[in-house]
Amino acid sequence: MPMTYVSALSAQLLQAAAFPDTIIARTVPVRGVLEWTSGVLQIVVLLLGIGVLIATILLLLSMRAGVRKFNATVDRITTETKPLLANASAIVGDARDVVAMIRTDIERVTDAASALSEQLLDAAETTARRVDDVNAVLDVLQEELEDTALSAVSAIRGVRVGTGELAAGLGHRRTRRTPAPVDADADEG
Repeated sequence: MPMTYVSALSAQLLQAAAFPDTIIARTVPVRGVLEWTSGVLQIVVLLLGIGVLIATILLLLSMRAGVRKFNATVDRITTETKPLLANASAIVGDARDVVAMIRTDIERVTDAASALSEQLLDAAETTARRVDDVNAVLDVLQEELEDTALSAVSAIRGVRVGTGELAAGLGHRRTRRTPAPVDADADEG
């Protein structure tokens, strides 16, 4: 029949009560140097582990403090640079506006210069044509003046030669006749 836990316990109690002079001995092994060294090394490793754990905790706390300081510095720099960034953005926007205005003005000046250049070229062509026309008129006038001058000079020479011949012809006749008195009014007119 199987024994239950209660029955096993009661059997042991009865046995202890039945043999009161029985000595129960337990064997304790003898520890040598190796076992003592092993125990000491285990304690040292445990202490080193605890030391590393404490150092790691201190390092993490130090890193946490450093991260907090870094975050505070970043927040402070962010706060201080926001106005600078806003001003820089405004300056860039103004610079874009100025560049756009300058570009527009340059396009206007270029268009005006092109129109003025075309007008100047047209005026130069017109002036060149007119100068050519005036030169042609002057050439014709010069030829006419030369012809007129030659005709006038020829006529004057003809009159002079004719007058000289007439005077010479009359002078031969006058020598034969007495000279007539000279009228003062005839010389003036």
